[in-house]
Amino acid sequence: MSSGYDDHDPAQPYLEPLEHFQKLMHARNGIENTLLNAYADLLNKYRNKSAECEREQRNATVWEREHRLAERELQTIKSNAESSQFAYVIIDGDGAVFREELIAQGEEGGMTAAHELHSEIENYLKERHNYSQLELFVQVFLSMDGLSKALFTSGALKNTDERNILSKFARGFNSASPLFSFVDVKHGKEMADNKVRELFKIMEKNIHCRALILGGCHDNGYAPFLGSFRRNRKISLLETTPAAASFRQLPFERISFHNIFRSEPLSTRPLMAPPGFSQQGQVQFSSPSPYSVPTTSSPATTYSIPMLPSAKPPSPAGGGPKLDAVKKENESRPGSWASVGRAGLSSSQVIDISSQKKSTKERCFYQLNKDDERVDVPLPKLDNNAKDTFDEKTRRNGANFCNRFHLQGSCKAFDASGRCPYIHGERLSAAEQLILKSRARGLPCAAGSHCRDVWCTSGHHCANPKGCWYDDGCRFADMHGMDTTPTIKIFEDGTREVVM
Repeated sequence: MSSGYDDHDPAQPYLEPLEHFQKLMHARNGIENTLLNAYADLLNKYRNKSAECEREQRNATVWEREHRLAERELQTIKSNAESSQFAYVIIDGDGAVFREELIAQGEEGGMTAAHELHSEIENYLKERHNYSQLELFVQVFLSMDGLSKALFTSGALKNTDERNILSKFARGFNSASPLFSFVDVKHGKEMADNKVRELFKIMEKNIHCRALILGGCHDNGYAPFLGSFRRNRKISLLETTPAAASFRQLPFERISFHNIFRSEPLSTRPLMAPPGFSQQGQVQFSSPSPYSVPTTSSPATTYSIPMLPSAKPPSPAGGGPKLDAVKKENESRPGSWASVGRAGLSSSQVIDISSQKKSTKERCFYQLNKDDERVDVPLPKLDNNAKDTFDEKTRRNGANFCNRFHLQGSCKAFDASGRCPYIHGERLSAAEQLILKSRARGLPCAAGSHCRDVWCTSGHHCANPKGCWYDDGCRFADMHGMDTTPTIKIFEDGTREVVM
């Protein structure tokens, strides 16, 4: 029999609370683990975001620096674009023809035309587009030979004008400004058209070109070409002869300078060749007029006269006092070509072809070879010290010296307008003038080997015509192989002297 004390468990009252407590502790541990895992996940996310923020901060710093650099570069580009803006004028010279009175003035007329064209375009750009600081480029593309023949054919130039008058006009036009060019594309109308079109397309895309003017309203072929640029407001059209109907449908503004260009197309009268002009470079005479070109209905006899010392084409008016005086002087000289031609040559007669040094010592002259091509007079050896001083003066002045002023004593451009793009100042020394003359010889004369200007300072053939290092890249490539042995001197007064 057990006592009541032994049947009672003293821990029984605590078992249930203990069990409840254990459950709470288990729940607490679960909560703690959940919190710890959540904290670890949050900490990991925080660290990732912190690293991302640091990267973004570094990137922002880099991009900010790049932005500043890009802004400076953009401002530099804008500044350069604004400082190097220019207007470009491209002219198809086969149809946009300068006025004949300007062409008839030769080199002086070319300079006058260039100055007037520059002034007119400058005024137009200022008034219509508010441009006042643009550099002006002008390029005229044409066939010199074709236009020259057309001018004489139509009667725009008279028979008394020189056959190379257009070349002189071109030389004057080119010399008026370093940005003005009169370009001979030789034969073929399409040559000028192609050059005009290609250059026009390049300039239309050029951001520095703020105004683009095309002189080609005489040719309907340009209208379809221009149609694709109708939204470009920088384009204007230079109208010389009345524009064709297709041009009037284009949205471009048309301008005209009738004081510079012909307003009517050249007519197609029968050809009246200038004195001594022919395609073969021979002097032609025909009956009844010595300068008329024969028609198919009345053929005329043509004579080829070789360029001998005394050979001169007959003048319809007798040649004038100066020519008569030269003729008498030649005929009165014993043994001269003229006296031999009049009296005949006997078996015992001796021809005096020695140089007349006493009478020709101070006179200017040019030389021709046996093919009637101009041969440049050789220059003395250049002084290296003079070359150094010449180059130093050029660098100091920032421009080239004026050939006409320093080599000829006067500048037509300055005398006519009071302006010249080249340096005048104090005359160069004799040695420095020789350097300038040598440099000028490196630029081909517009008239080439047919030039007859005794004062011309340009080159008329390659310095090494039979062994040039530059080959086809030479500026005088067309004259390679030319005979540079002079056979005759022609002085500024027209007298001639045989070179032995």
